[in-house]
Amino acid sequence: SLEQTNLNKEKKKEIKFRAIKQILKILGEEFSEYSYPFRLSAKVYESIKNITGIIDPYKDLKELSNITILNLEDFFWKEINKGNTFKEKLYFAILGSITGNLIDFGTAGHQINLEPENIKQKFHQIKTHGLKINQIDKLIEKLQKYKKVCYILDNAGEIVFDKMVMRLLKENGIISTAIVKEGSITNDATLDDANMVKLEEFAENIITTGSNSYGIDPKFVDPKFLQWLINEPLIIAKGQANLETFISLLNKIKLNDVFLILRVKCDVVSRLIGM
Repeated sequence: SLEQTNLNKEKKKEIKFRAIKQILKILGEEFSEYSYPFRLSAKVYESIKNITGIIDPYKDLKELSNITILNLEDFFWKEINKGNTFKEKLYFAILGSITGNLIDFGTAGHQINLEPENIKQKFHQIKTHGLKINQIDKLIEKLQKYKKVCYILDNAGEIVFDKMVMRLLKENGIISTAIVKEGSITNDATLDDANMVKLEEFAENIITTGSNSYGIDPKFVDPKFLQWLINEPLIIAKGQANLETFISLLNKIKLNDVFLILRVKCDVVSRLIGM
């Protein structure tokens, strides 16, 4: 994003140096064996925004991600409907949602090619390998019991796949409330992204966390939102950041039934869930 501004070369170099200096300062002051990586990352991201003056550094990438998957929506909806039962269709929809979870520009060492054919190929690869942890029967049991779900979204582009999950749920009498970030952090979805992909077509409500922190961090999210979330009987949460915050802060977030949908992208998270 900085490269796309009208600043001259020397000014860009100066801003980059200040940003790196501030990042090192934050890590030097706050990094320890007891610190939460997601909080450090959020602080680093916020400092970069303040120094560069760019409020949403990933804006163009998010829009490209949304447009790319919107153009593939009909293709993937047909793939989902190759299932003969609700269970089969939900399974295919979740595989699509996991494919979408690859659209992540904020995880170190992870890269994604947004070419449509590559996205299709990734879906078919995931479909071939299946789920490492599969609790779809339990999820269906809870969905049929409560007839509603709180759906915590992750990244732009990815949310088009989640929109298809919500469409399937709505067709089967299950209400979805979609959760997005209040402000920008990496390529996480905000209300702007939800509006861009017309999420309101299948989500009964769209609300924000009241924060732009990674995952659901009780230190930063709106207290009213957190209390509402605690009272929700069923939650679907997308991505590694939600997994990390839920596991790290489990004693502070007393949630009911939570189902996580994600693609593991690093060894730390892999070990965390025993893969």
